[in-house]
Amino acid sequence: MALNHLTDDEIARRVAQALRKWRTSPDGAAMSQAEVAAQSGVGLTPLKRFEKTGATTFRNLIAILRALDLLEGLESLVPEPAGPSPLDLLEAERAERQRRRAPRSRARAKAPIKRPKRRG
Repeated sequence: MALNHLTDDEIARRVAQALRKWRTSPDGAAMSQAEVAAQSGVGLTPLKRFEKTGATTFRNLIAILRALDLLEGLESLVPEPAGPSPLDLLEAERAERQRRRAPRSRARAKAPIKRPKRRG
């Protein structure tokens, strides 16, 4: 399903329609709106509004997906990045740049300290 040509509102309505179809299907969750509202903790009115318009908060969507036993699908929403994360790279760079103390030479340690003469 190509979504790039759709507006955000159209995509939200499609997601809401798909969830409503899953909720009502005997092969899906086979639940009423009241059952989803009770199990998710989302009020019945916000659930009805979501199914009609697609408008809801992300937290409500997560609760609805949990009640419909579809929460695992969220993991595939954003793929894992290939390679190390920016934070991993920064940590490696910091470890590499740690300041190292120069070794003390024996000649410097034995040389007498010259102090200025006091005038007085």
